[in-house]
Amino acid sequence: MLIGMGTRSALLPVSTFALKEIEVQSSFRYCDTYPEALLLLSSDDGTLAGMVKQLVTHRFKLEHTKEAFELLSRGVDDQGNFVLKIMVGSGVPC
Repeated sequence: MLIGMGTRSALLPVSTFALKEIEVQSSFRYCDTYPEALLLLSSDDGTLAGMVKQLVTHRFKLEHTKEAFELLSRGVDDQGNFVLKIMVGSGVPC
């Protein structure tokens, strides 16, 4: 996550991002919003893995990739739950 304006030009390792499939997001900073943002991203156990686990809302096996993309495009699942992040992979349990 890139927060704030930073410098006019920044050198970023874009090829590394692409190879590791890293998504980069940016946010313009606003005064006194950091504590709330950190609270939203914190996990019960305080680890990055715990945080990511909270952000992943749905999981699909590789053979169900088409259904995963369809769900993501709808934005909500059949129970009305918000779709935030979907994990797709051969070792991902449904």
